[in-house]
Amino acid sequence: MKKRSSRLQVVLNLAEQRKAQAEQFLGEQVKRVETDKVQLAQLQDYLAEYQQAYREAVNRGLDIGQLQNYQAFMAKISDAIEKHRKSMQHNLVQLEQIKKYWAQMHGKHQAVDNLVSKVVAQEKQVEDKQLQKLLDERSQLRPSAFI
Repeated sequence: MKKRSSRLQVVLNLAEQRKAQAEQFLGEQVKRVETDKVQLAQLQDYLAEYQQAYREAVNRGLDIGQLQNYQAFMAKISDAIEKHRKSMQHNLVQLEQIKKYWAQMHGKHQAVDNLVSKVVAQEKQVEDKQLQKLLDERSQLRPSAFI
């Protein structure tokens, strides 16, 4: 019959796999959020540059068609920024959920690891007692040289 610690090792391995998977999910989501931040900054910079170009063009004088083109393009960039912010918010919510999941998996792994360590220590203690008992029995069986 297998020791309890050996049987619990299967549970520990499963907990390690789930923790590793949660770490992978967390890493991917953190990357996604960081990429979102960079892309948002790029969109905002592009809009600011385009607005500056628009102001300079207005000062030089624009016809109505050019004015409408500038305004339409700036509206598209603003829409893209708003859509990106919504997507980014969604990714941030997912990141928080994944952090909670990771914390749960990490906690479960620690709990199982602690249990396995405790069981191993208990098994070692039982083995040590059995060995001591055996040694005591053997020492009583030997004839003493002093008697």
